[in-house]
Amino acid sequence: MFRISWKRFVDDEGGATAMEYGLLAALVVAAIVAGVTLLGGNAGNTYTTLATSVK
Repeated sequence: MFRISWKRFVDDEGGATAMEYGLLAALVVAAIVAGVTLLGGNAGNTYTTLATSVK
């Protein structure tokens, strides 16, 4: 009985799929954070320049 359960556990690939989706989601989040970090500073500088020139 234990051997059958162990073989079923080892052959189950559902966890691998969940792990792949988790890694993909982490990669997407990392790309978003990097984009916001890089573009956020530039957007702030642009707004500051516009506000200064309007005064």
